[in-house]
Amino acid sequence: MVRGLYMALLKDINVIARQVSLIKYLLGEYIHCNTPWAEIDRVLMLIRIGTCAHWILGHLDIERRCINIYNSCWGTIRDIEVIADVQAFAFVIPHLMAIIDVWQLAIVDVRHLLNAVNSFFSRIDCGVFVIKYAEYIINNNIQGMPNPFDATFERTHLASLLYKYVMEKMGQGYETDPDFPTRKAMRAAKKKKPT
Repeated sequence: MVRGLYMALLKDINVIARQVSLIKYLLGEYIHCNTPWAEIDRVLMLIRIGTCAHWILGHLDIERRCINIYNSCWGTIRDIEVIADVQAFAFVIPHLMAIIDVWQLAIVDVRHLLNAVNSFFSRIDCGVFVIKYAEYIINNNIQGMPNPFDATFERTHLASLLYKYVMEKMGQGYETDPDFPTRKAMRAAKKKKPT
């Protein structure tokens, strides 16, 4: 949605006001268990680079008005490709933040905000890398990210944590909220609502 909006904004800046779903997302109304962006310090974003099967982590620091990018494949996916892809977020997010009255409008420049790591991983490892970086950011311990990073160990560790969670959930008989409905189910529900 952000990339599509970016292209539209380049043609007509007034398009931003019609982006109800993105605005609701920032206001905390669109996704279950969401918090308005005006009440938080950071947002973690999974970003898929272009048409590559490669994911990076974007860390929007709301107070500092910057997007930190964590990419596990600096040697494979060049900085220029990452910057080109993330520039859409750096252009669109400030416009959305201005609409919800969190920021005065200014474009965020990501060119000087790229955070490289000293280890290089395959594209296959990018998923576990993104999850672990998110974990370290959430726990305010980004400097504690292991280097070198053992993707095989971390993948096994994550699988064991998920297994433990499922077993505890089954053993204690508690339920979590249902998964998010699909867009198809949401559209069908809208059609059924009386007008």
